[in-house]
Amino acid sequence: MYEDISATKGTGTPIDNLISLEVGKISRIRAGHEGVPEDYLAFLWEIGFGELGDAAYMLYDGPIKPEEIYGRLTPGLAKILLFGDDFQGFNAGFRVTDWAVVEIDSADTEVIEVAADFQTFIRYKIGELS
Repeated sequence: MYEDISATKGTGTPIDNLISLEVGKISRIRAGHEGVPEDYLAFLWEIGFGELGDAAYMLYDGPIKPEEIYGRLTPGLAKILLFGDDFQGFNAGFRVTDWAVVEIDSADTEVIEVAADFQTFIRYKIGELS
C-alpha cells in the first residue's frame, strides 16, 4: 500500500526516523479497536511510527484515548482515538463513528475533520514536510 513511500526511506526524507511496528503489536491494535483502518495499520507496519521530519510531527505506536493527553473527556472527544500530534498543541486521530481523520486544537478541544482516511492524511503530511 505504501511501496512508493517506503522506497524513499533512508534518503533524507521525513520518514527516515520511523520504526516499523512489529506484527504482534499490529494484531493487538486490531483486536483492541474493532474497525481500525487497515491503511493506518499498514503504515505502522510498512513505514513505522515515531518522529516525522525534524520534530515536525509524531506518530504514536498505536491509538490512544484523548483523556491520556487532555486529562478529561469532553463530549466532543468521546468517540475519538488519537494517533499523533504536531508538537504544538494539535492532535490528530480517528472519529470512530466513521474513521475519518480529525484534528483537535488543545486550546479549545474543537474537533475538525481533515481527511476522509488515514492514507490521504499521512501522504499530505509527508508531502508537507518534504
